[in-house]
Amino acid sequence: MQFHSEDNAMSINHLSLTTDAADHCATACLEFAQAVAAIQRTTAELHRAGGFGTLPSGIALQKKYSELAVGGPGSLSAMLQAHITVATNLAATFTAIGRNYVATDDAVAQRITAPR
Repeated sequence: MQFHSEDNAMSINHLSLTTDAADHCATACLEFAQAVAAIQRTTAELHRAGGFGTLPSGIALQKKYSELAVGGPGSLSAMLQAHITVATNLAATFTAIGRNYVATDDAVAQRITAPR
């Protein structure tokens, strides 16, 4: 992996990855997504939070904790899904980078060896 910048500037102007590095990054992203998916599957158990009692406040707490685990857009399950989506998209991006690297290298090799 190489970073190129002008005069040690804080911004990165160019990032290049070899095919092997891109493949390695894609694999790491997919493994991470799979690990998070395994954790996400256990959130169903958190949905059955108990031990808050039968008083209205206890029932309200039980409902609130259940929703935090597997409820709306801010729930643990939804946040884990967002991480899975990002990691999967990154894997696809790294895979495309690897393909583009090979295609570009092949095109340059053909131009260099083509008769003039």
